Amino acid sequence: MATIITSDSKIPIEESFKVSAGPGAGKTHWLVNHIKQVLAKSKRLGAVKKIACITYTNVGTDTISKRLQYNNDCVDVTTIHSFLYANVVKPYVHLIANTIGLQCENISIIDDSNYISIGIATKLLSKAKKRWIEAECYCKGLHNSRWHYNNNQFTEYKPKRPHQAKKSIQNYYIPNETYVLFKHDMWNQGFINYDDILYISWLILNKYPNLYTLIRAKYPYIFVDEFQDTIPFVNDFLLCMGHQSTVIGIVGDKAQSIYGFIGVTTQQFDNFKVPNMQEYEIQSNRRSTIQIIDFLNSIRTTFTQQSENGEYGEKPVLIVGDKLDCYQKTIELCNTDNVKTLAYRNIISNSMRNNSDFTSILEDDFDSNTERQCIIKSLIKAVEYAKMNDLRSAWHQLDTINTDRTLSIIWLRRLLQRYDEYRNQTLMDFYNFVSNVIGIHLPSFREGQYKSFYLSHNYLEAAMGVNNVDANIKHKTIHKSKGEEFDNVFVILPEEKDLEFIIHPDLDNNETHRVYYVGCSRARKRLFINVPTLSENNNQLLSSLPIDILN
Repeated sequence: MATIITSDSKIPIEESFKVSAGPGAGKTHWLVNHIKQVLAKSKRLGAVKKIACITYTNVGTDTISKRLQYNNDCVDVTTIHSFLYANVVKPYVHLIANTIGLQCENISIIDDSNYISIGIATKLLSKAKKRWIEAECYCKGLHNSRWHYNNNQFTEYKPKRPHQAKKSIQNYYIPNETYVLFKHDMWNQGFINYDDILYISWLILNKYPNLYTLIRAKYPYIFVDEFQDTIPFVNDFLLCMGHQSTVIGIVGDKAQSIYGFIGVTTQQFDNFKVPNMQEYEIQSNRRSTIQIIDFLNSIRTTFTQQSENGEYGEKPVLIVGDKLDCYQKTIELCNTDNVKTLAYRNIISNSMRNNSDFTSILEDDFDSNTERQCIIKSLIKAVEYAKMNDLRSAWHQLDTINTDRTLSIIWLRRLLQRYDEYRNQTLMDFYNFVSNVIGIHLPSFREGQYKSFYLSHNYLEAAMGVNNVDANIKHKTIHKSKGEEFDNVFVILPEEKDLEFIIHPDLDNNETHRVYYVGCSRARKRLFINVPTLSENNNQLLSSLPIDILN
């Protein structure tokens, strides 16, 4: 049975803990205070012994670092990928590099999806003597592939579902082992992505388990924020660390588990236990008004939150109609344009940002020349990430095409300074701008379908596919809003059937319901939920719930 605490409660610093709390409960506030308490009282910290505070987004690390209020050599606030890269991959990858064909002298962490193309696919399939697989089908499979972790080990690199080997023949699938050919090609060039960091870390730790002892010696305390987002491999890594002298502390909420596509389950939070772990629960909500909390409680009946600040406000509003028209109406109702829109899909949030319903073509294989396509994709992503104030991601994109960071800074500055010259132009105009103004060498075109593609599609269509990341952007995905809160929130439901998360909620078994629950829980003062249509039957079902309807 969990002990009930508040977001200001203190617990013993030398015990492992699990803190369960709903949205707006002050989980991060509590964790930051606990870290400060450990810093003040622990006798196990020193020049080389530190606290590791792990979270899952750069926004999360920035938030915790700012709340700690000072730079402390005894605390490493980091994402799980950065933690594993710094403590496992970077110092020890040379031990296994030859066995996986990784060129490890100058490793670059990149978005390798930019390299997925018909040209690369054809080369790999020919080399593997699998020419009977159509390159286009292989590319689609690669775009959906990731490392799969089951029963304490990584097994295969493949898509979640089989992909056809030929468009014209059903039930004729690409063999799973074919996909890892792409990984080997990337590794031979020294390129890895974030998914690879997890896989390579597992390879190293599995072959050299004594490294756990070295990591334990460096980190007597490991705390994890938003633990419900923990990847299964990381779950097992923490269990190994916690069964020795390391104090493991986890903070989270299983109803906010929304990363099932990478293997995360709601059961992981409940099932995680290390020796002498104490369980706690925070039942208050210090973020939202009483009316918003009542609405959230109507969706999540098994975990009732109480208002900590007792602030009254307006009922949440279901606003029916076109999303752009309804968003404008919401701005008028709030008497401010400071209204954050949250959507499940990136394409919807970007369509709001650009006031359009364009479909992104950024992940398409639109060029027969792999080098040209990779440079164009990387530059577009770098520019858009930089405009979102996410320079980390921008540099990762530029590292794909250039290792000279000084030159990359010059390129990026020019692209940003003259953004208006190409943002509304065709991809061919962008190609010419990059070649003639920025001075980046690009292979020339011959007449044909690929040149026609560049002439008939514009820059914004490509930019639509870039993930929103910056907290200051008005339109973003719900996944990217994790750990944040906003005064006014406008949640977009693409179809009326999505109202199921309100009418018949099932947070335990339905991830889509959890995603929209998370989106609604970001609101501090006013919450609007947009749906394109509303039937009379659903209108009746909603009438008994704590939400107003505006047609």
